[in-house]
Amino acid sequence: MAAYGDIRARIEHLVEHELPEAEELARQVTGAVDVLITQSYLERRLQEFDIVELLAEAFAGIGITLGPEVAEEIVAIDHRAFTESVTVPDSTIRVLETLQGRGWRMGLVSNMHLRADLMHADLAALGLDRFLSATVFSSELGWRKPDARIFTAALQRLGVGPEEAVFVGDRLRDDIAGARAVGMRTVLTREFRDEIEGPERADARRFWRSGEDIAALRADRSIRALAELPAVLEDWGRDHA
Repeated sequence: MAAYGDIRARIEHLVEHELPEAEELARQVTGAVDVLITQSYLERRLQEFDIVELLAEAFAGIGITLGPEVAEEIVAIDHRAFTESVTVPDSTIRVLETLQGRGWRMGLVSNMHLRADLMHADLAALGLDRFLSATVFSSELGWRKPDARIFTAALQRLGVGPEEAVFVGDRLRDDIAGARAVGMRTVLTREFRDEIEGPERADARRFWRSGEDIAALRADRSIRALAELPAVLEDWGRDHA
């Protein structure tokens, strides 16, 4: 609400009509953005949005025209709300420290419509950048998982082939199927979501085609929490010793 209070103050001179209060303005804009993004995923489009154009379209839908300079400012203010809402569990940090200590090179591949430069700043603020040798956001590359290009870009930045890499994710189509298609081994984590059961829920079912067999999308290994990942990688290391 604080971020959208600042956004309201920034744009109130651009319109002749009375603006909604910050809470209602946030509801209208974020609701419009959610509709646009959801529709894009439902249509299986893999080209990522430009966040400036996305927010400008959302504001235009409620009768507010943003020029390029103002739109850029709004993006930065809107992103602040995201930044201040994100935390990283201590358990995640411990896993990353363990893997780094064992010599694993790690990268991040993320479907994210938010600005890549702002996301990099978030990673630094959260203390995650010290673990990452490569980072690829769909907003930077222009293509989302499961498109092969985003996985290939990460592999190139890490300097490894797909047969040398393991992809860890929690989405069956985007993460597991996408990584397997380029030749990577895969680990499905169910710590924060479980798409095996997900399509039974109304909020998840909309992203799956009727009759689609998600059980056929199999990861090489499945874990209940990231804390189990070091043991999985150690097992695979012994297999190739």
